[in-house]
Amino acid sequence: MPRVIFVDEGKAAEFPTGKTLLSCAEEMGVRVSHVCGGDGACGTCRIEVIDGWQNLTPPTPDETYKELEPPFRLSCQARLAGDVIVKVAKIEDAGSTKSLIPNHLLSSSGHPDRPES
Repeated sequence: MPRVIFVDEGKAAEFPTGKTLLSCAEEMGVRVSHVCGGDGACGTCRIEVIDGWQNLTPPTPDETYKELEPPFRLSCQARLAGDVIVKVAKIEDAGSTKSLIPNHLLSSSGHPDRPES
């Protein structure tokens, strides 16, 4: 069975092939934000792949739409195919935060803190 190591948490465990990294994290007691419930819609469950990128399923359309680039993946979309070493990504490290703000909270300027012009 593939081994998952969260280096930032100092935790490791084995899981069946095909399990999502988000599910693995939850079972390991590693806190990974997932505002949308793991549907790939919000982008908050980002992880950084330290080693074993090739041991995950290819990025899904939800990930490519969010313009995630290596070494970042959405843990709800990345499924195990082999051993991986990962860590929970800080959102500011993983690219733009605009996709994390619901559209209804954005003004026409595209910023949550700037009034409409």
